[in-house]
Amino acid sequence: MGNPLEKDSRSGILGYVTEQALQATVEFKARWLIGLLLGLLVLQLIIPSRTWTFLLLGLGGLLAAGYWWARQLADHLVLTRAQHYGWAHVGDLLEERFSVENQSWLPAIWLEIKDHSDLPGYQASTVRSVDGQRVTQWRSEGICRQRGLFTLGPWQAQVGDPLGLFTVTLAHPETQSVLVYPPVVHLPTLRLPRGAATGAGRTSRRALDITPNASGTRTYAPGDSINRIHWRRTAHMDTLMVKTFDLEPSGDLWIILDLDERVQAGEAEESTEEYGVILAASLSNQTLNEHRAVGLAAYGTQATAGDTSEPLPTLVMPQKGTAHQWRILQALATVRAGGNWPLDRVLAEMDRNLGQGMTLAVITPSCDPAWVASLLPPMRRGVAPSVILLDPVSFGGEGNPEALTALLADLGVPVHRISSGMAFRPVFDHERIGRPEYRVLPGTGRVILVEP
Repeated sequence: MGNPLEKDSRSGILGYVTEQALQATVEFKARWLIGLLLGLLVLQLIIPSRTWTFLLLGLGGLLAAGYWWARQLADHLVLTRAQHYGWAHVGDLLEERFSVENQSWLPAIWLEIKDHSDLPGYQASTVRSVDGQRVTQWRSEGICRQRGLFTLGPWQAQVGDPLGLFTVTLAHPETQSVLVYPPVVHLPTLRLPRGAATGAGRTSRRALDITPNASGTRTYAPGDSINRIHWRRTAHMDTLMVKTFDLEPSGDLWIILDLDERVQAGEAEESTEEYGVILAASLSNQTLNEHRAVGLAAYGTQATAGDTSEPLPTLVMPQKGTAHQWRILQALATVRAGGNWPLDRVLAEMDRNLGQGMTLAVITPSCDPAWVASLLPPMRRGVAPSVILLDPVSFGGEGNPEALTALLADLGVPVHRISSGMAFRPVFDHERIGRPEYRVLPGTGRVILVEP
């Protein structure tokens, strides 16, 4: 069965292209030259001499030529920055294309690009040169190392005359948001209990009642209902044929991700927060791949562009399909630990959403037994819970995972312990996220897309 993420195409997702700078300023850098010219002018007035005259004319000519050179570059340089996709996964190679077209006959001896993007591990600043009436192109690459919402830009280009008398600054204040999704990995063997409600998972057992999962046909037998007859197949076989159905073994899955900041442990990639996000993303992908509905509750803070966070509980109602997987990944990309949301409070808030026969997966590093009591009300209604315990001790934190595991085992709740240092294997290969390339085939002249 294919991965729903593999069905998505990036071809329709465009990023941004910036060209003309909104503001071009020319700054005089050699202020000492003005003092020297004034000094020569005073000497010429006091002690007239051809030497001072020649120096005044020469230095004044250099000043005028430098300004003219800088002005030509300010008016005739066209810079383009293109990034054609507004999202990536952690581990993907982000690529941008830069182009500088010099429409003047004068060369730009040096061109410095200053980039102010906040994507960790990515920096587009560089120094280039471009001859007159020429175009220079290059790529800027970086690995997406951290999930979240980031910005590419603002950026500016600085160029000047060969003597460094004037500096031209071409400002590009435009920014582009880039959403970096968490990775989706192959999970260890996690045997989640199955709720009693009907869902859309398939099994090898045949259902006695009609379900949405029609799996085949068979010959009519006495007692079969008339509404189970497959009329098209009957006409083809010239005998009565009835539909067979797969049993639907499970209901919706709710994933509750504990983002209480007080129980988190570890740092950066090796932290309970990041492990929890990866496990939630991967578990949702695996469950959706089984044609079951998945919901997500992550009560923490929501990061926004500019590296700011706002207390905002994240709640994604259960649905099915590939599009829903991207909604869950988008929520997980920006959620952060924080706020005042202990796990027992989250379970109490979610209790009204946990209907009979649902499956519940709790991902938490908390070893506090107080929250376990919050599982009892939904269990009495037929909700089947399981716990993915992020061992806080292995992440450098505190707790007694053995005692919590024993307590949950007494209640019949399955527990899966995840320790720091777990090797995650991505479900799909990381990609180069950049501008599509095209190649002309020799002989035929056919233009084809070259996959990055």
